[in-house]
Amino acid sequence: MTQQPATENQIGFFQNDRKLVCGMLVFYSLCILGAIAATFLGLNRRQLTLSTNATSTAFAVATQEANVTATALSRATRQAQYEFVDRFDDNKNDWRSGPENSEYWYGSTTIQDGIYIWKVSETRDGFISWSDFSVDDRIGDFDVYVDTKVAEGAPGDVCSGILFRISPVSSSNGYYYFSLCNDSVVKVSYHTKADGWERIATVRYYRGSEDWNRMEINARGSHFTFLVNHEQVYEMNDERQSVGGLALVIELNEKNPAEILFDNFGFQSR
Repeated sequence: MTQQPATENQIGFFQNDRKLVCGMLVFYSLCILGAIAATFLGLNRRQLTLSTNATSTAFAVATQEANVTATALSRATRQAQYEFVDRFDDNKNDWRSGPENSEYWYGSTTIQDGIYIWKVSETRDGFISWSDFSVDDRIGDFDVYVDTKVAEGAPGDVCSGILFRISPVSSSNGYYYFSLCNDSVVKVSYHTKADGWERIATVRYYRGSEDWNRMEINARGSHFTFLVNHEQVYEMNDERQSVGGLALVIELNEKNPAEILFDNFGFQSR
């Protein structure tokens, strides 16, 4: 059968159909491009938001760190002006020094190269041992600080710090104990011969205990604030000892050798 040529109406219909198809293709293409553009725009906005938030967080952290550093520098500057500062260049304060051989430990205490060194060669039993600050044994309100470091010792075995408000009658009558141990635990305790040890507080301190750490006590009446590296770790009210002496102290809990260092002791009566 012979194919009939397209009529004028058929040609117009095909042309219109092609236009419709092309229009639809253009429309859908524009929709797809719009969706893609919107997705990228949304992602870009989200990325900008995340970037802005990250920048804000980083700025806040940097500001906080700067404030902490500024506070630490300010405190260190004030502490350098205390009425008594001992950098252990010599033994002008008559700290405990010389060979040690007791029922508890064998070793020595020496001041050398600006460091007060406690060398425990042998521990015969768990113990604490201290060296009195000779200025006064009836100190009331005060600020005190010292830098300390455990140079040798099994983790958790060795602690060092400050005794304060040691009873002027006898240490058996009571004293407070503030220490940092080489497993990053801060301890505040009270001791009398009659009642033994009372643990007042145990605080985890997350800075490496193998570093030098500045320990500080602010005492006002019965209120005490304890700081490590200028950061408050504990505070309390306790009325059991209103006046007393100060001392640098070490503690060993196992029969292992140890070496504990002290530097930059400062005292200010208030």
